[in-house]
Amino acid sequence: MGRPPSNGGPSFRFMQNEVTEMEAILQEYNNTMPAREVLVSLAEKFSESPDRKGNIQVQMKQVWNWFQNRRYAIRAKSSKTPMKLNITPMHRDDLAATRGISQQVAAPIPGAVPATTPASSAAGAGRATSENSYMEFEAKSARDGAWYDVGTFLSHRYLDKGDPEVLVRFSGFGPDEDEWLDVRRQVRQRSLPCEASECVAVLPGDLTLCFQEGKDQALYFDAHVLDAQRRRHDVRGCRCRFLVRYDHDQSEEIVPLRKICRRPETDYRLLQLHAANDSIATDQKETSVDLSTANAQTVAASASETTLRQQLNSDEAMVVQASHANVSQPVKTM
Repeated sequence: MGRPPSNGGPSFRFMQNEVTEMEAILQEYNNTMPAREVLVSLAEKFSESPDRKGNIQVQMKQVWNWFQNRRYAIRAKSSKTPMKLNITPMHRDDLAATRGISQQVAAPIPGAVPATTPASSAAGAGRATSENSYMEFEAKSARDGAWYDVGTFLSHRYLDKGDPEVLVRFSGFGPDEDEWLDVRRQVRQRSLPCEASECVAVLPGDLTLCFQEGKDQALYFDAHVLDAQRRRHDVRGCRCRFLVRYDHDQSEEIVPLRKICRRPETDYRLLQLHAANDSIATDQKETSVDLSTANAQTVAASASETTLRQQLNSDEAMVVQASHANVSQPVKTM
């Protein structure tokens, strides 16, 4: 199907004791992103551990990505509908202010705009959502080329060349990490973590957001699916494997579904699949009803036939008895 990672070194992995500690913190924060100070403290603590000191320097972004990845997994698992996102809404006018920009210089948005908006406010999103669902955004950092969740749109400006830009604060990061980013090329609707049943929506040729674990970093990058190996699911969930090629370094890797976030544009495939499944279920139900009716009619006909046969047999018995009763007895002679 493909070849393993070609990044020239072993993949970065958190140790089991580190994972246990981060899981406890995530539970303590009720599945929300911990403060930046907590992430920095964890990175420094892990780097100074006996197993890592002098060998591997754990970066704060790696810790941040672990929390994001785990939060995505928990959210996807606990979500009753794949379309629902429980996040803070942003007014339509605020969203328009970040995209339809006309100022020549940077201008702050009053109160800062949350990087979320009702799905109904985003025209042309191409995604079927419920009234209570909202849209989140992600942005591509110019510093490392990786994608991060947008926490807030702080400001906007319109450059001389005609490209609108927004000042982004990434979710879980502080002011030192704020970046001016091109709205058209570096900001988009957030990619969606895949549930086990959604592997059918990931096809060769798709653009995905893939979690790449390298020697020195573990970040989300754009990647295209080259091939998909479908496997039977079991109690552990999806066992399929996907060969992807990362856009930023052209390296290829075989990854499980849990490392892939699909683009919202693929939602129509799931809608088609659900519609097909509903149609099949309806057909099966109608077939079952027809069979039940036919069986009932057969049973009724059989019962009627049995009753008629019993009645005929009873009539025949009565005729025989009557004929025996009418036979004359021979006269005895002396």
